[in-house]
Amino acid sequence: MNKLIHGLIAAVFGITCLWLSWMLTLTLDDVGETNAQLPGLTRLCLSLRPLLLVLPVLALGYCVYVWFSKNDARKSWVGFFAVTMMVLVFVMVPTITAAWLPLLHLVGNLMVRSH
Repeated sequence: MNKLIHGLIAAVFGITCLWLSWMLTLTLDDVGETNAQLPGLTRLCLSLRPLLLVLPVLALGYCVYVWFSKNDARKSWVGFFAVTMMVLVFVMVPTITAAWLPLLHLVGNLMVRSH
């Protein structure tokens, strides 16, 4: 059961990181068509986007270690869950903010043009 929960946590973590990466990509595609200058946080998150694909690989590596470990000391899934969720929160908050900043700027420009 412990190994199954490790795998489930890694899968959810990987899917969420992939979703965040896609969200940044879609934001870049949508705003890139208007030739708008991207905010600094958005440019930083876009440059760090490959990290969103490396983090799940690290989590999967730890899961493989737990699955094939011959060590009798059982590795609890609670610590793994806590670390992955902490990393996810620290990555998700700036990523969502960076994805919304260009959209808010675009809406603000549309409102100014309409008046």
